[in-house]
Amino acid sequence: MGKVKNPGKVDGKIKKKKVKKDSLRAKTKPEKKEKTKFSTVEVFSKPSVMAPLFALFSESEVGADVVRPRLMTESVEHGRGKGIIRHFTFRKFKEVPKAVFFVTFPRSTVGGSFEPADRPMKPGEQMQLSYTADVEGAEKPLYFMGKGFFLRKSFFVAKDPNNGNKPWTGTREEANEKLPKELVVGGEDIVEVRVDAVTCFPNGPGSMRRDVLERYLSAAKLYVMPGAGGWSQKSTQGNFFDSVKDPLDKYIEREGVKVIDKVIIDEFGNLGNIDVLIKESLLADVEHDKIRVVVVKNPNDHLRDINMFVGFLLHFKITDEIKESLMRTFPKKAGPENDVFLPLFLERVSEATEQYRITFRLFPRDLIEERGRKSMQRGLKFMPPYALHQGPENHNTYSKMLIAISQRSREDEKPEEEKLKSEKLQASVQKRIADQQHKFVDDKLKSAFQNRVSAKKRKEEGG
Repeated sequence: MGKVKNPGKVDGKIKKKKVKKDSLRAKTKPEKKEKTKFSTVEVFSKPSVMAPLFALFSESEVGADVVRPRLMTESVEHGRGKGIIRHFTFRKFKEVPKAVFFVTFPRSTVGGSFEPADRPMKPGEQMQLSYTADVEGAEKPLYFMGKGFFLRKSFFVAKDPNNGNKPWTGTREEANEKLPKELVVGGEDIVEVRVDAVTCFPNGPGSMRRDVLERYLSAAKLYVMPGAGGWSQKSTQGNFFDSVKDPLDKYIEREGVKVIDKVIIDEFGNLGNIDVLIKESLLADVEHDKIRVVVVKNPNDHLRDINMFVGFLLHFKITDEIKESLMRTFPKKAGPENDVFLPLFLERVSEATEQYRITFRLFPRDLIEERGRKSMQRGLKFMPPYALHQGPENHNTYSKMLIAISQRSREDEKPEEEKLKSEKLQASVQKRIADQQHKFVDDKLKSAFQNRVSAKKRKEEGG
């Protein structure tokens, strides 16, 4: 019998099979998991991406919180309002297209005025907008925040008679001249705000809950100070607190200050909202002409008077790990190293089961203490006294503390094996630092320098 030829050979040579690259890649390359849309915090700044997100403004009423950061450090009631985003457009600024929101003139939310007579809005003034909206492709309503700039006040009509697909904007005088009367009647006053980018928070603006906070914070107290609040008020000597030379502990122990000892810190919000739980009425037994019985019983109806004439100061102790991180990054904070003091505004009082839930808003300037004995600026003050703060995210004590707690919490929740690895790595780094601290240069750098010196000497001798 003859030998059976190998089917893979042709004339004694092995025939190689051609394999398509696509099929090979399909077998070797693992399949990528599709990223869920709006699953993480994202920043949108390109017009092509922003336009679909803003299309819903013309389809439904989207309410927005509007803040004037300029007034946040000047007033307890002005510059904060709510409006409706009616529409949007894109305009070129220095040849770069930017989004412009048409927002109904904001109504004040805390009893004051969004635009006081002595603080008119000026073109280019910074503004902050935030809103919650349903977006196609998202499983639940999304929270958006955008920092913008005030452009101008305008008159808004939903449909332009010359182009029904777009709204009409201009001055009220122009509207009376160019538009039919029935359209003018349906128009409204708006503010135009340029928004360069919006940040999407799929799970809301973020916060730290009680189960995390109670690991690192303790002994919380709330000081209610009649006549010493209105954190932005000025004294005849200058900025509030500038003339206080006593240490903070003596200042808060003075007569008339109410101290609530049993305080549970329930939540710290990333945007400066703080929720605490107490078992007694917040304003009971507070002696001040403006704190009448009706104010004590219905505080939510008198927030302006309360914030003007009463100050709230939250005090608590922090663990050594958080203290070290906070003091390293912000040593000027008021009070002892293990203590934190946060000046607050009252925002809402809610009744819970046998207790009260109090929602505060963080005052957007740091309460600091100058400790130098020879310093003329010794005592308590705010930092900075005049410069603008954009919001609570720039409040050093609060923001740096939240970062420290977040980092420490992640470390504590790691498995024991990873903790040991981290400890070994840190020990190795510390040992190397200790070994090198008395040396002016590293061994490698010293050796390289010596080699260059030797090479130069040989060159000179050879020459």
